[in-house]
Amino acid sequence: MEQITLLELSLEIETIIIGEQFKGGTFRPCLETIPSSTIEGAFFYHFGVHLPAVGMFVDKTYEMQEFTYSVRDKSLNISKLPITTNYLAPAKKNGCEYIRAKIFLPYDTAQPYQEQLAQATFFMGALKNKGFGKCRVTALAKRDVEIMQGILNVKIFEEECSAFGIKKVIAPKYGYLFKLDEEPENPGKGVYKRTLLSGSVVNAPKVLLQREEGTYYDE
Repeated sequence: MEQITLLELSLEIETIIIGEQFKGGTFRPCLETIPSSTIEGAFFYHFGVHLPAVGMFVDKTYEMQEFTYSVRDKSLNISKLPITTNYLAPAKKNGCEYIRAKIFLPYDTAQPYQEQLAQATFFMGALKNKGFGKCRVTALAKRDVEIMQGILNVKIFEEECSAFGIKKVIAPKYGYLFKLDEEPENPGKGVYKRTLLSGSVVNAPKVLLQREEGTYYDE
């Protein structure tokens, strides 16, 4: 059976917002996965390196809540229409003090940075200036993961699929995510790159699948 070696980071998170597009201009839903764009951007701002990465939150460790805030127009010194966003908080009803998450990176690429990644604290997601997104790495492990057919559970840049062992896309769902420019003279700039979305049927590492697919797509 084909396998790939990944570096797995375990995170504990206080509260976090990974927002989707605004709905109706005043409401922003929150994702329950960690797209490549979000975690790679966080790593770049914290470590100064571009590392392919993707992840998801551990089920039953979080619950969805809402936060309302106003964006202030500094030039006019007025507050604009209030915006409501979903955010993730620890699932107190399940006895969770923190949200748990798993981040996966191709081992060969991430191996030189293991020492930096271990026990790191960084911020990820939106509204960091309001206290959201503080993450702490609690464990780091090298894992050999089986590649199998199933339903993808993450959003990953198409150009990074092969680095994660995703070489066969059977029934894709595509979208676009913002990718930072790797050139140091262009800080904060980037372009939108085609992305393989959650729900795609693929051959991928088992840890990146929401469920295994049956024999319907077997050759």
